[in-house]
Amino acid sequence: MLDSLGVGEFSVLSLSGGAAYALACAAAFGPRVRAVGVLGGAPPPDVPWPWPQWVPRRLRVAAHRPSSAALLRPLFAPVALRPAAIPRYLQARLNPADRRVIGRPEVRRILSETFTEGLRNGATPLAEDRALLFRPWGFPLSSVRQHVHVWHGTQDWQVPAGLGRVLVAMLPRCTAHWLVGEGHFAVFDHAAEVYGALRP
Repeated sequence: MLDSLGVGEFSVLSLSGGAAYALACAAAFGPRVRAVGVLGGAPPPDVPWPWPQWVPRRLRVAAHRPSSAALLRPLFAPVALRPAAIPRYLQARLNPADRRVIGRPEVRRILSETFTEGLRNGATPLAEDRALLFRPWGFPLSSVRQHVHVWHGTQDWQVPAGLGRVLVAMLPRCTAHWLVGEGHFAVFDHAAEVYGALRP
């Protein structure tokens, strides 16, 4: 696809679970990837995760148990019925910083359109994505030789900052940006900084 579009070198940027794909892209394309950005990302599931104490042990074990998309599909099926309502659900359950961001009409509209498009073909792609993320990624993070910028909100409830610290420690070349008091959707307030760091 990149060749057909005439794209030579490029940078990649990810949010949350997209970290696996951005880092895999960097490992696979080598020097063709100039820089990598990770927003609120976690390390691979086959390394010990520093779970917060409030996460029940049964959930910690279940999260890292390899699952098939077929088993996960029924869990995500209700989400696919009304994807435009997901931002309202997130706003009700996330930390104050994220509630403030998602409470903005323009942000809620962007998220609603994103979730609607992502779930246009039903819950199966989401279930497959989730199943993949909790399996070993298939490459060592030491093979990512590009400079990686990691932005992580210290009040992120979706992906706690402790997971971000593990990821930062595993990357050979990394700059960590700890966003004090921010949550999982901090990019909406820091977009200029993020894009500026990844531009050549």
